Amino acid sequence: PQKCLRLNPDVPVWVSKQRILCTLNHSLKDVLNYGLFQPAFNGRAGKFLDEERLLREYPLNPDTPVPYLEFRYKRRVYTQALLDDKQFAKLHTKVRLE
Repeated sequence: PQKCLRLNPDVPVWVSKQRILCTLNHSLKDVLNYGLFQPAFNGRAGKFLDEERLLREYPLNPDTPVPYLEFRYKRRVYTQALLDDKQFAKLHTKVRLE
């Protein structure tokens, strides 16, 4: 189930995040690691919004009927062009030093 909220563009992202957390009727683990995510559009990579900036400072996708942001758990976002599979595997491999 999805919920939609209309957010005030003249407030900081942090205030919008707090409003979303208050609106959710169930508790989330690790709530500080959730954030507003702007999906990729127009050749730009998707990104999490900086919580100190105003919502108005971020351009929204004009190609969608209703511009939107996603509220999701913060994870590292990789772009394909930066790493090949071997480099990516090395980054996520634990090395044991003896």
